[in-house]
Amino acid sequence: MPVSETDPFSDVAFVGRLQKLLPMLGSQQPGEADAARRKLIEHLGQHRLSLLDVAARLGERAPRGASFTQGAREIGLERQLTLARQARDEQAQEVMIAGMRIRALEAELQHTSYEIARIAQMQGRSSLWTVAAWAVAGICLLVTFGPTLLRRAPSAQEASARLAPLRLQPRELDTSGTVLRIAPGEQAGVARVQDLAIRLSPNDQATIRAFLNRGEPVAVEQQLRIGVQNWLLVRTATGTGWARAGDVVRQ
Repeated sequence: MPVSETDPFSDVAFVGRLQKLLPMLGSQQPGEADAARRKLIEHLGQHRLSLLDVAARLGERAPRGASFTQGAREIGLERQLTLARQARDEQAQEVMIAGMRIRALEAELQHTSYEIARIAQMQGRSSLWTVAAWAVAGICLLVTFGPTLLRRAPSAQEASARLAPLRLQPRELDTSGTVLRIAPGEQAGVARVQDLAIRLSPNDQATIRAFLNRGEPVAVEQQLRIGVQNWLLVRTATGTGWARAGDVVRQ
């Protein structure tokens, strides 16, 4: 390129190339910015100018440099506008991403609330089934043992009289052994096994009050079923107690 003997800034070609290289100095790519800087220094060196000369000329108010200064200013404003637009676009994108995250969190929260409600509902149903099961079990127990429980319990005097030793009259004894007089409502019977245990209550763990020999007479006063076992309230020559129904032969 020929070197102008006059003012280089009045040369259209010089100013045009200068206007192309200056914006490239602000490139985001380091390689492109370095290349633009080298070319700019080379371009200015052909006219014996430096970057200081360019800066001084841009600061002048001379009419000849007015168009160049105005063009550089317009380029700077356009670049600032471009940067502002990029920043606005980046902020809009960040806002959009934040909105998507918020919606995802709302969906997750809604799903968690639904799961909690479903689990609570299932636990409520389970509790209702448990209560219903206990109610049915109570009804079954009432139906099974209700009649027995509703029977009039013997008074303390009656129980004491039944468990008290039996006082036999002399006429109930004969020379052959013990004889029991069967009262109305009682049933005659004899011990079926040897050493028949007579207990204080209808329970295999209850205290034994007496043992009967096989064939010894008894008077059966009452029959009671406890679970799967039948018990007999029997009166013997030594008192009253409970014996298993299978161990007594009723006559």
